[in-house]
Amino acid sequence: MIFRKLREKGVLGMNARIGNYILPHNPRKHFPRVDDKTITARLAEEHHLAMPHNYAVISRFGRLKKIQEILAPFSSFVIKPAKGAMGNGIIVITGRADSEHYIRSNGSLINVKKIRDHISEILSGLYALDGYPDKAIIQYLIQQHPCLEDLAYQGIPDIRIIVFQGFPIMAMTRLPTKKSDGRANLHQGAVGAGIDMQTGITTTAVVNNRLITHHPETGIEIRGRAIPHWDEMLLLASRCHDLSGLGYLGVDIVLDKIAGPLILELNARPGLSIQVANMKGLLAQLKKFEGVLQQALDPLEKVKLAKELLG
Repeated sequence: MIFRKLREKGVLGMNARIGNYILPHNPRKHFPRVDDKTITARLAEEHHLAMPHNYAVISRFGRLKKIQEILAPFSSFVIKPAKGAMGNGIIVITGRADSEHYIRSNGSLINVKKIRDHISEILSGLYALDGYPDKAIIQYLIQQHPCLEDLAYQGIPDIRIIVFQGFPIMAMTRLPTKKSDGRANLHQGAVGAGIDMQTGITTTAVVNNRLITHHPETGIEIRGRAIPHWDEMLLLASRCHDLSGLGYLGVDIVLDKIAGPLILELNARPGLSIQVANMKGLLAQLKKFEGVLQQALDPLEKVKLAKELLG
């Protein structure tokens, strides 16, 4: 039923996404800008775009013997692979139990040895997109913003915005569930909720391609929730076009209760499930911009025009 409705609304399929948007608009030479989160962070700093602060980047096995010293100043942090994807290889630390043990987001304890072993796996490339040796990032832990706190289970929700030549086209928020183990990952069972591009208010919601109205764990209604700083998020996403050099990309943003909107990561090959969350086809939305792509507009003008065309 869902997919029949989407076909009627101009759904973008896998082949068209690759052949008509990713290949023509995303030069492969720029893929490292988004595939390696350490490069993304450097470029974001150069472009004055906000990202979670990297406390440390570990690129050599020799530094593992100093891991306890590296982590000592921080009671909460995230460990993630620089070239990871879909949340794989990420460990979230929410507190310190004692000098040898940390508390994970699910409440379990992890000792320094296991953290060292996990970082070793990251360095070996176990979680890397290309399977080659990687770097481990020790990063600031996002502080849950109250606006979506009751729609997330043991994790931080994020906002995915599809950007085409600097125009924000479609958006959704991904809400962690028990099945997704607190991760904002639709393939692992998180909820995807569409967002109205003009207002920043949540609309339809799905989990595992099934329409729902309330969060599976919290029981709270999903539709009608206003996302704070919405216009700021759209502008942030638009500016990622120049940062990345990519014409078609996914921008993942998190909302920190202190810092506000932060770029979590960029994706050169964004998936198509955002269409299911919004019950709208991407192709129909993309076609609205065919006549304006050659206009010389700055990011603020692109956001304004996008809201007009998508209204």
